[in-house]
Amino acid sequence: MTNPAASPLPSAAVPSRQATRITPAVIVLAIAFVSFLLISNALGARVCEVTLPWSDTDEPFRLTFSAALISFPFAYLFSSVLTEVYGYRISRIVIWSGLATNLVMIGFLWLMSRLPTDAAWAAQTGFTDEVQRHWFEAIAHMFLASVCACLVGEFANAATLARMKVAMHGRLASLRLVAGSAIAAMLDSVVFVLVAFAYVLDLDAMARMAGLEFVFKCALQWLVLPLTVGLARLLKRTDGIDHYDIGTSLNPFGFRMSMLRQLTVSRFTR
Repeated sequence: MTNPAASPLPSAAVPSRQATRITPAVIVLAIAFVSFLLISNALGARVCEVTLPWSDTDEPFRLTFSAALISFPFAYLFSSVLTEVYGYRISRIVIWSGLATNLVMIGFLWLMSRLPTDAAWAAQTGFTDEVQRHWFEAIAHMFLASVCACLVGEFANAATLARMKVAMHGRLASLRLVAGSAIAAMLDSVVFVLVAFAYVLDLDAMARMAGLEFVFKCALQWLVLPLTVGLARLLKRTDGIDHYDIGTSLNPFGFRMSMLRQLTVSRFTR
């Protein structure tokens, strides 16, 4: 970390009570993050294949990917804005909240899969008890893969943004967001594909799927980069917050201490 005495940081870089204030924007961003996380888990059980019209061999070139690919990058958008504006501690709480919400969802889905199905409805729709159990097993498998990928990718993204913001004195936000999203996309893609398809696809197919997911996630996140940067700047102005994580622990499991400090600050400022 750069010595603050040699290169003074902006005044907003000084740790302040304001940086831990929960604003309506934080709540909206948290809801958006959790929503896209839930959507991604719902879509993750579907594996899609697109056949391209060109190929170097006699066989057509096929792209295999999880349907969650089209929604999960948006979760990174909202978590990146949270880290950039409000800091790593708040982003860490939101990430864990999203994972807890998914755990609640998978618990109720498990309960639903164990309830007996009405015979007439099952005969009409084909959604029998056996089909429900197979469907839940697929959802649960993708949930495990998503949790593992989210733990690695989301926290890598948040930690990268937090450290680079301090090192770069708050400048070049676009570069930080690009770097964070690239690292997160690489880790997320590799972990998700390994956990989800280790016993389903061969190594070559998993490598192609992970590579496709990495490229697509990076392309999508970089495509919405102006929106991400613009939203971060807007929230910094409207909420008056531009938090710098000076000395913040990047331990993903340190959120409990973060919450205790948040309660202490809120009580002190009343």
